[in-house]
Amino acid sequence: MKSKDLKKNVSAQRVPLGNLVKKNEKIKETVKKAASELTLVNEVLNQEKVPVQIMKQAVTQNEKVEQKVAKAADDLKLVNIKLTEEIDERIAIESELANTKTELTEVHDDLSKAQVKTEEAQQIALQDALTSLPNRVSFKQGLDHGLIQAKRHNWGLAVLFIDIDKFKNINDTYGHDLGDQVLLMVANRLKSFVRDEDIVSRWGGDEFVCLLFEVKQEADVTRLAEKMINRIAETCEFDGTILSIRVSIGIAIYPADGDTADVLFKHADTAMYKAKGTEKRVVLFRESGEQKTD
Repeated sequence: MKSKDLKKNVSAQRVPLGNLVKKNEKIKETVKKAASELTLVNEVLNQEKVPVQIMKQAVTQNEKVEQKVAKAADDLKLVNIKLTEEIDERIAIESELANTKTELTEVHDDLSKAQVKTEEAQQIALQDALTSLPNRVSFKQGLDHGLIQAKRHNWGLAVLFIDIDKFKNINDTYGHDLGDQVLLMVANRLKSFVRDEDIVSRWGGDEFVCLLFEVKQEADVTRLAEKMINRIAETCEFDGTILSIRVSIGIAIYPADGDTADVLFKHADTAMYKAKGTEKRVVLFRESGEQKTD
């Protein structure tokens, strides 16, 4: 039986505990009064010369007192039975409530675990499995949100599209395991250049994207991109194999190079392919068709 049904059933049948306590006290008062009356009767009966009429009255009174005491004893027995039933019922309710509380605790724990699993699943869904960087879904969300903030506060915003040069040759020559190590190295070196609020994401394959918020000077972005290229190009040893990795970076800046996520991303991608034919491997896209190679 559920606790609310148990409560309803008990409430319909039981005498309120307060009433039983009051009745118990009333019985005690009755017994106390009867004892006083009985004492008076005994005092009369113990006298040496008691008129017959008084004697009869005393005997009658004694019988009435005895009846009161007997009735009080019966009433007290009934009250005690009711009190016992009431206590048993309350213990049953408390037990049921305790069980319900335990069940609710278990349900809460299950919900908490489910919530954690859901959050973990959401995290996995927005994370690149190899590098643990935000994936393209997460990057798109960040770019959409960044544009809203940039338009609201009149901020600049930069999208960098980064591609590892000749990465297929690395996989073909040294194997995919070493290729994965190269991707991890590039991811970590890119992350070392950005602030906590900026985003570095693996777009897929050997392509990465970077989102810079609150851009004030375009020249600062191109200098940062050049530093990224130089840092990544520093030799690194992979299981005894020493390599120097080159990347190309295309840059599109809001609002000069576009005011939507799709346009900015497309222009950064276009600029990246233009960058592959330059010495510095950095190109800033201009909507007018001008490309800077600062």
